Amino acid sequence: MNTSLPARPRTPRATWVHLPLTTAVVATVVTVVTGAAQFIVMAVWGGREGHSLREVLMQWDAHWMTMISEYGYSGFVMSPDQADPVQWESVAFFPGYPVLVRIIAAPMAVLDVADATYIAALMVSTVATVALAWGVSMLAVEWWRRRGTDGGGPVDRRTVVVLSAVATVLAVGAPMGIVYWMPYSESLFTAVTVWALYFLLRRRFLLAGVLTMVAGATRLTATALILTLCVAAVVELWRWWRNRRPTPEQSAGAFPVAAVAAPVVGSLGIVAYLAWADNKVADIGGYFAAQERGWHSGVDLGAATLRWVTGNFPGELTGYTISSWSMVLVALLCAVSVWMLWTGRIPWQVWLPAVILAGIVLGSDGIMHSRPRLLLVPVLLLTLPLLVELVRTWRTATRPRTTATAGVALGAGAVLWCVLGFWVSGEMLIVFEYAI
Repeated sequence: MNTSLPARPRTPRATWVHLPLTTAVVATVVTVVTGAAQFIVMAVWGGREGHSLREVLMQWDAHWMTMISEYGYSGFVMSPDQADPVQWESVAFFPGYPVLVRIIAAPMAVLDVADATYIAALMVSTVATVALAWGVSMLAVEWWRRRGTDGGGPVDRRTVVVLSAVATVLAVGAPMGIVYWMPYSESLFTAVTVWALYFLLRRRFLLAGVLTMVAGATRLTATALILTLCVAAVVELWRWWRNRRPTPEQSAGAFPVAAVAAPVVGSLGIVAYLAWADNKVADIGGYFAAQERGWHSGVDLGAATLRWVTGNFPGELTGYTISSWSMVLVALLCAVSVWMLWTGRIPWQVWLPAVILAGIVLGSDGIMHSRPRLLLVPVLLLTLPLLVELVRTWRTATRPRTTATAGVALGAGAVLWCVLGFWVSGEMLIVFEYAI
């Protein structure tokens, strides 16, 4: 298996003038259209069940996120029967998203805007969703360019438009994709994750490190990105060591300072928050003790996941079946992705964090109904290269019939993906009664 980066083909300057702008415009338009369709479906479906769209979007962890944003990590209660305003369970939620919401809500609160925190949360989630769609589009185009050395075709405007559109649909229209629009941290975490990986592929290590730091302030699962940056640093150090010359006159190149510094910078977000949280809940054993005590989310190497799948597959409720299928299919996708990595169909910089993220989710205990949303990032990262390959087949086809077939497959696949995504989102958010 060759883990080195393929040589990046030279791209005409004119292409790079319009590439980021084109991907941004296409990603924004497709995101808005897909999101509007999701909101309509949720509003109509929720209305039939007696719920407003606000009630549908403000469920479960959305309450925690908005409460933390408004009051901090204490000073509020989640139910009338609770008398203690110090919510030690709240430390499970990292501050990146609620702090950002608080900043956006502050001017509206000064102006006495009703429901300022909720409005600010929707604004943050919307901008983050557009950013993640743009990042996924850029990631798809970057991998297309790297595969271009094997006949991937030109990076022209038409290719960029198609790649951006299908990549955005893949991300935003996914099963449980509605969570990106909710007051959850999924959209922010996914956005900084895909941009960090994009800059890692571009060998912009410090930028990748800074974005990983933001991800680390948003979710504990940013450890997958930190580990990936550590591997990238080792690879860069090995290259530097291997290319050294025996004589002083021949330089081996500069020491890879940026690559080595990136994982250090990237770990600052997680380290800082865990230090603060450990101090805040020291009386019950620190952050991980609070996680285990409040949310039963300790690492058990997959024992709880296996028990759940064997006991609820298929489940009595549709939500149980969806949760079980999500875990089984992602495990199979990870297994297939090893072949994709071996054959060069997925860059290791994208494969590694995806598999680690899936391993973290599947290898821990916790609320099993939340797995469909927690596995969104691994699914996105592992299926994106397959989508790029399908577009590559369409763009490089020489026979009109092959071109037409691939085009129809892309269009039909996008529609079916959105239908599946909207149905799963509605089932888990409106019909299913347990936490997601």
